[in-house]
Amino acid sequence: MDDLFSYTLNQNPLKSFLDWFEEANKLEQNAPAMSVSTYDQDLNRPNIRYLLYKGIKENKILFYSNYLSPKAKDLNNNPEIALGFYWHLSKKQVRIHGRVTKMTKEDSESYFQSRDRDSQIASYLSMQSEPIQDKNTLLLKFKTAEELFAGKPIPLPLHWGGYLVEPYEYEFFLYGENRLNDRFLYQLKNQNWEVSRLQP
Repeated sequence: MDDLFSYTLNQNPLKSFLDWFEEANKLEQNAPAMSVSTYDQDLNRPNIRYLLYKGIKENKILFYSNYLSPKAKDLNNNPEIALGFYWHLSKKQVRIHGRVTKMTKEDSESYFQSRDRDSQIASYLSMQSEPIQDKNTLLLKFKTAEELFAGKPIPLPLHWGGYLVEPYEYEFFLYGENRLNDRFLYQLKNQNWEVSRLQP
């Protein structure tokens, strides 16, 4: 596309995303916040939540989660995922569609051990999204786990690890005057990225 490069975009959408993220990370308070959408097959409805973008591995987008959570159950049934990034000061957003695979246990372990100890304990004890009686019950679970692992390393929970998103579609969106926004759609076709401009 003739005017693609005037919008700080590259023919490679991953490079474009990384350039935009690096710029946003200098300006925005919540640059790594990413919306994650999955599909609940049992309830026949989409689910959305916000997680932290944790970088790129093997040209795939990385995040971590509880493998027993609703999002994990959704992804076990349907590995299709949609990600969204919105950067207010940068006046940009990026939408990504892709397919998910789990990270290797070794790579999940490496990241888990790099986290601060309180975060490790929280991941170890929490049965994410399951009901709990009250906050005090949660605090007691935390204290019990602290005592259990006092002076010892905290093992990687079997129910926790990383996900890798392999994108097949990106949309780059720049806010313009009079709502004449600029949108560029990248679609992976026959191992090549095709780019088209979309109307606002």
